Amino acid sequence: MPTIKDIAKAAGVSHGTVSNVLNGRGNVSLEKINLVEEAARKMGYQIHARAKSLREGSTTTVSLILPNISSDSYNKLYIAIHSTLLRVGYTTNLYLTQDQKENEQALLQEIAANRDCAVITVSCLDDAMEYYDLLGIPRENIIFVYRKLQNTMKFASFDADASGRAIAQKIKEKAHRKIGIFTDLLRYSCDRDFRNAIMEELSPQDLRIHTIAAAQSTAYNHAFDFFAGDGFDCIVTSDLERARYIKNAHFLGSTGQCPEIYSLADSEFLTEDFIHKYHINYQWLGKEIAETILRHETTDQRDGAPIIGLNRGFMFEDQALGHPTANKTLNILTIPSPTTDALKKLAPHFKKTTGIDLRLAVYSFEEIYDILSDIDNHKHYDIIRVDMAGLSWFAGRTLKPLSPEMRELLRNYPPQLIDRYAYVNEIPYAVPFDPSIQMLFYRKDIFEDTKVRRMFYEQYKAELRTPSDFEAFNRVSAFFSRASNPESPLSHGSCVTTGNSEIIASEFLVRYYAEGGHLIQEDNKLALFKEIAINAFHSYIDHLSIAKNLPAKWWDESISLFEDGQIAMLIVYMNLFSNIAHSEISPLVGFAEVPGQQPLLGGGSLGVSKYCRKDDEVSAFFRWFYDHEIAEQVTLLGGASVNDFIYSNQNVMDQYPWLKFAKDLEYRGVRESAFPTGHNFNLRKVEKIIGLGVKNVMNQMMSIEEAIDYINARLSEKEFLAL
Repeated sequence: MPTIKDIAKAAGVSHGTVSNVLNGRGNVSLEKINLVEEAARKMGYQIHARAKSLREGSTTTVSLILPNISSDSYNKLYIAIHSTLLRVGYTTNLYLTQDQKENEQALLQEIAANRDCAVITVSCLDDAMEYYDLLGIPRENIIFVYRKLQNTMKFASFDADASGRAIAQKIKEKAHRKIGIFTDLLRYSCDRDFRNAIMEELSPQDLRIHTIAAAQSTAYNHAFDFFAGDGFDCIVTSDLERARYIKNAHFLGSTGQCPEIYSLADSEFLTEDFIHKYHINYQWLGKEIAETILRHETTDQRDGAPIIGLNRGFMFEDQALGHPTANKTLNILTIPSPTTDALKKLAPHFKKTTGIDLRLAVYSFEEIYDILSDIDNHKHYDIIRVDMAGLSWFAGRTLKPLSPEMRELLRNYPPQLIDRYAYVNEIPYAVPFDPSIQMLFYRKDIFEDTKVRRMFYEQYKAELRTPSDFEAFNRVSAFFSRASNPESPLSHGSCVTTGNSEIIASEFLVRYYAEGGHLIQEDNKLALFKEIAINAFHSYIDHLSIAKNLPAKWWDESISLFEDGQIAMLIVYMNLFSNIAHSEISPLVGFAEVPGQQPLLGGGSLGVSKYCRKDDEVSAFFRWFYDHEIAEQVTLLGGASVNDFIYSNQNVMDQYPWLKFAKDLEYRGVRESAFPTGHNFNLRKVEKIIGLGVKNVMNQMMSIEEAIDYINARLSEKEFLAL
């Protein structure tokens, strides 16, 4: 393999320049980067990652030792640890032991040479001192998971005792008498504690309990032992692999009825016949372990406190089947959105559990506005999705206040959201449906590309970063647009949707608010501050000249453009962006606050039409849709929810990491729709007027000053005020 010296000679540059280019550091010109990369490519040079790590004394690698990677408890643990560490640039090295002590001891010898910052292990050894004596890292950074060895200092696991007792309670409720318990070897603390908890909880009963503890390598054979005698009413297993072995053993080795199976499982809900799953959040545990290591490394504060994961328990167990012959319906009026799509997919479950048919009427934003403005002729709708920008205007005109039962649902949401998405003049009219804020999404891979960063530096004498203000946003947008920069790896830096006046207003107002502007003036009148509006106009028009212009009426085309890899940045409401999480570009996506840190609030709420007379059906729908487990399913299917329950689901957080980002920002955003006096105004019409004014400038029908005067004159009219 060629050396760095060979590449330096071929490229005609110094040894240090080659090293800097290959390691992505140093102040190297674009010309030299191209020379080094071309020489390295021609010579077939590859950096040996581990050699580089050892050479540089790296402390950003973590070794993870597992018995196998097929069991859910290990697989989910690995995924969560790997993804959490990867986001901050750490590397996870995976080792598998097959629960053989000799394998694990040999791996420890290899790992000792790695200079890892931490080691995480599901160990089959007896004493933690074998790790402490061999690895030269702080003991708090050696974390034993599930199995607590002798002399263990830092331990992480789920609550095995609580899960065992919960399953035992379910067995008592079902009055099972003949019970089997199938676990891994009892020298492992989690299996021992799990089995003991079940037996202690059931001990006062006159029951027959038979236990089998078998290693993973022999578990399939032992599963048939449960069918060698009289049989069991139920069998409890410590993992889904053993539960599936029981099902196979029954299918092949028994002529009797399959016993009910109660099994520990991961937090993902997937139905399986005969198996009642008690869900353990292995992903959350993995995330907590990784974050503990990062906390140890960044703060240098270490402790030996145990990390105990979350038991989620049984899911969908308490929902009784409905009555299909009930012939009841609910008519829901909503917009096309990822949350509406998720609701469509889950509607059959609502029918099964309540006997009520959901009929979804999906109309455009403009059509729903027209319906709400003429609600007397649309009395057939029961539940209405109202955009948050129009809630204050329409609530008293079209909706009835929430019942006391539905008000309880508001406890699942942060107070700052309830104030904006539920209450109007201190009366609760709605429950958040798909609350949202504008975010900046960008191509992380391109922003971090060494050559692109150098190209930007040579052009602007500044580092390429995600833009924190709109001056920087326009500059980055121009840099990535081939019309102004033929070397750009993308066709455009960003895009603008211009086929709808409200969308134009949205893209203008985020710039206006970033400049410090607001619509409501001190005298309870509506107007744009002229000087601030002039700056916002110039910023928007300048961006229009360099961005891809899309004459579309909604954001779908701009999102598709981003998904197709044609633009570097996109500002959009996050509730509309979720489909990107399932696309090929997903791993390349970064996200940040919008420039100026004054995003517009978006999304909407669900309210009950004032003409609705289906109180029982409406109550059933709200209880179902806002149930923790359905909220989680809505989010997994791409919909939006800010129910606190979803943040403990690592699958959700991995697929849609911007949800947690928005939560951490406390959904701070702007959308002025009411005066401080409590009087409301028609924000949609206000934004339409602003959008039309901006469009007049775009079409060169008015100057910027004339457009501002036009907007302010229109905003002084009383027709859309409720005074």
